Amino acid sequence: MEKIKLKTLLFDIACSSMACDGHIDDREIKELKEIDKTTPYFRDVDLSKRLNRFVESYKDDSEKTIETVINQLNDSSLNPVEEMLVLEIALRIVYSDTKIDSKEVDYLKSIRSGMSIDNKMLLERFGVIDFLLDEKEIIDSTKDPVEKTIDSADLTNLENLYFIPDDKKESK
Repeated sequence: MEKIKLKTLLFDIACSSMACDGHIDDREIKELKEIDKTTPYFRDVDLSKRLNRFVESYKDDSEKTIETVINQLNDSSLNPVEEMLVLEIALRIVYSDTKIDSKEVDYLKSIRSGMSIDNKMLLERFGVIDFLLDEKEIIDSTKDPVEKTIDSADLTNLENLYFIPDDKKESK
């Protein structure tokens, strides 16, 4: 995806992540500013103009505004790295106020549903976030690493591979 379009999409995702629960917390705004200050994600985007446009649209019809952002995301052809960026920004904003509302969970599920990224990559990058992973992935992630190794080993061809040492020694 073209860089400026991706950055605009990332900013729209950040804005809708703040607003999806119907309340914009000061900590969410602080996190947005922190992302802007410490990453290149929003560089070259006119943030004030874009934010004003988002706020006006949100005031007119909040649900439609968030739905439009999700549709833009779903219509974009993102590669796995870009999908991870989208999730990173959304998760950072949503988790910044330390409480996860059911509307935020639904919003994150909506974002995730349009992505092709593998659950294992999500698990490795973000850890267990039960509403982003399917149940099998969650169960597998809680297994002991040794148990995972044993479970994944193919033992079907080992049944005839035993060795009995010969106790007889040659004497001279």
